[in-house]
Amino acid sequence: MLLPLNFWMGSLALLFVVYLVILASIDLKKGLLPDVLTLSLLWLGLLANSLLHWISLASAVWGAALGYGLLWLVYWVFKLLRHKEGLGFGDCKFLAALGAWWGWQAIPLLLFIASVSTLLVLGGLRLIHKYPKNPRIPFGPGLSLAGFCLLIKPLLTFI
Repeated sequence: MLLPLNFWMGSLALLFVVYLVILASIDLKKGLLPDVLTLSLLWLGLLANSLLHWISLASAVWGAALGYGLLWLVYWVFKLLRHKEGLGFGDCKFLAALGAWWGWQAIPLLLFIASVSTLLVLGGLRLIHKYPKNPRIPFGPGLSLAGFCLLIKPLLTFI
């Protein structure tokens, strides 16, 4: 007996949220995003979209490619201009995974939410005078928040 489609969609949504929480926690504590998590989240997104058709598989593949490629480009431009790393490749892989879940059309919104939330954290640290001289604020929690916002976006349209 096959389980209803809503069961699978809800289960995948819950799994997606678990990944977001774990990735944000690890990035906050250790400053890295493990490949085993980012890449498995990417594959889950591609598989979910191939089976459940939230978005087209082509959009999911292009989302993964665009997500990785944009942050990869930012990484190298920053490194060439400042001669140091501004973000890690884990961030590239995490945005690729989010692109696999939400498609290439969501990449600008994901980047906007992640960037604004990370900048708000930096501003808050500055306000309470806990701003470090060489801040290493992880981008993973911002990406997690952005992914969660896109997950609940359909719920917010009913309110």
